[in-house]
Amino acid sequence: MQSKPLLSVSGVDVWFDSLLSNEADLHHYWQLLSCEEQAKAGRFMQERHRRRYVVCHGKMRLKLGAYLNVAPASIGFARNAFGKPAVLDASGRQPTLAFNLSHSADWMVLAVGQRPLGIDLEVWDERHNLTTLAESVLAPEEKIYWHGLPAAERTPAFYRFWTRKESLVKAVGVGIGVGVAGIVTSTSGQPCFRALPAACQSDANWQLTDLALAPAMSAALTVQAGD
Repeated sequence: MQSKPLLSVSGVDVWFDSLLSNEADLHHYWQLLSCEEQAKAGRFMQERHRRRYVVCHGKMRLKLGAYLNVAPASIGFARNAFGKPAVLDASGRQPTLAFNLSHSADWMVLAVGQRPLGIDLEVWDERHNLTTLAESVLAPEEKIYWHGLPAAERTPAFYRFWTRKESLVKAVGVGIGVGVAGIVTSTSGQPCFRALPAACQSDANWQLTDLALAPAMSAALTVQAGD
């Protein structure tokens, strides 16, 4: 990965990188993975998906190892009931370092900070029927806004809404089964959350940022606001 983060937002470093790799690097990333991760990689039916997983998690370990000043292969992880991971140190304790990982097609993004956070990346996929998806993903006011847009603006707008909602779900640490249509975000002006479903309610104030990483993709970062 790059020697410096692509950008820093609200005290969070955002690392953006490709999942394409040559054979030598792929072998190196494979050696960094835990037995559990290697087993999961081996279960992928398609080679391209296996390679993406190995590169993504190998690069994640390299970067987290640099933050923690430990060997990348030695990092352990704990997961909550919904599968959100947290790093463990050698004694099995969770350090204050927070991270979140997202990948889509041949790209990955890693957010690293000191407060609860979530990040989501989506490469626009023309195979998806966005009109159908919008009915289940968008809140009523978001649907009105989205249907009123020119056709050329609907794809970026849909993925902007989706990545915002997904980043919030990941920051809180709950699954998307909470009902993302209940997460209402702003349709104009400064990105923000206007309403949250009960499962996402907390005492935290969440700061939302849209990320412009590359053409034909959308990304969003949600981080717990500081005191």
